[in-house]
Amino acid sequence: MAVDAHAAEGAGHGAEGAGSFPPFDASLFSHQLIWFAISFIALYYLMSRHVLPRIGQVLARRRATLHADLEAADAANAQADAARAAMEKATAEARANARKLVDDMRADVQKSLAQTQVDAEARVNAQIADAEKRIADARAKALADVSGVADDLARAIAAKLAGA
Repeated sequence: MAVDAHAAEGAGHGAEGAGSFPPFDASLFSHQLIWFAISFIALYYLMSRHVLPRIGQVLARRRATLHADLEAADAANAQADAARAAMEKATAEARANARKLVDDMRADVQKSLAQTQVDAEARVNAQIADAEKRIADARAKALADVSGVADDLARAIAAKLAGA
């Protein structure tokens, strides 16, 4: 008999709920609205007090990190630009110094060559003058001996002709 009462009570519940879907049952609207309000308020409290501030903190940290990284990148870029400019300036100065050194050495070599040429010309002129003096001396000696040689030759020719 207890089983029959339980079955009848279960059948009564089944018959009562079998006709409508519980969320659409008008007799349950007040309970649903109360639980909706409680759930909404609890969820709103959790979101506004705990979740959203943490998300805001994470976004603020990310924004600060990105800003710091961008500033560091800009500083590194400026430093690299300054280093490149300094390197280009140093290269230009080194090229100018090298050009000046080459020009100075070229001028020194030209000066040395000019002096060497002047010295060589002076030596050659001295040797030419000495050679011309020896030639003049030899010519004068030869011309002085010509009359004596001519006399000796004329006597030798006359002696041969007279003796022939």
